[in-house]
Amino acid sequence: MFGYVKPVKADMLVREYEFYKATYCGICRAMKHHTGALSNVTLSYDSVFLALVRMLYIEDSEFKARRRRCIAHPLSKRPMLDENPAIEYTARAFAILTYYKLRDDLHDERALKKVAVSTIRPILASANVRAALPSLSEIIAEKLGAITALEDSGCESVDKPATLFGELLGEVFAYGLDESQRTAPYYVGYHLGRFIYSADAAEDYERDRRAGSYNPYVLSYGGEPLTDENKSTVKCALLLECKKLEGAVNLLPFGSRATIENIINNVIHLGLADRIKFLDKSADTQPKGETN
Repeated sequence: MFGYVKPVKADMLVREYEFYKATYCGICRAMKHHTGALSNVTLSYDSVFLALVRMLYIEDSEFKARRRRCIAHPLSKRPMLDENPAIEYTARAFAILTYYKLRDDLHDERALKKVAVSTIRPILASANVRAALPSLSEIIAEKLGAITALEDSGCESVDKPATLFGELLGEVFAYGLDESQRTAPYYVGYHLGRFIYSADAAEDYERDRRAGSYNPYVLSYGGEPLTDENKSTVKCALLLECKKLEGAVNLLPFGSRATIENIINNVIHLGLADRIKFLDKSADTQPKGETN
């Protein structure tokens, strides 16, 4: 998820932005508690989207918040959500996702990245174990292994690895829920995962083209610089995935939780579209956003 799943702050009400930040802080505290004091070093705001979806499946009585200080903000107290089942699950799941992202980065041939991620590998390996969700860890490992096999084989279709990543996130969003509750969060994760994989490949196009690294779009377009027509085609496919994601979001049980609904809709209608502006005609590829 890392860097793509964020709202547009300028279009949020103050109470929505405060709730968004309080949720992030709650996840951060929960990671320290459940997966290790340093496991939150790579925590990103993308985790909030998962927590928001999962909070739709807990009781109102489990929502509590208080103002606290933390190491990152020692001078003034900030509102933070108390731990609840959705916050705890997100902390554990995101620790596992981060660990496997690090393993994927180590598979990358770029030496500088290998050096950087190797320094925190022991921390995240421990966090993966302490997350204590072995069946989820197995699902993530299996799906990422299948994606790596496709990439190593030089698969020219972005659809195949994107679908596998969609299935991965679908399971993350739906994991542990009753069968009667799984459908909507699964398809939210599924379409979000397909969008993320495809958008990430599009954003990495020039770098991978020049480096000779695997990229399904580079293979599809013969390694030539993307034309405005190529960019338009890719962007249309990504926006279509956003529409499918919107359909899945409409199935979520928002009830009276307007704040959560507004934040989620901000992400899918504004945030994701904002992140693929690099595909606008004649636009240069932009560097990826910060992850925390």
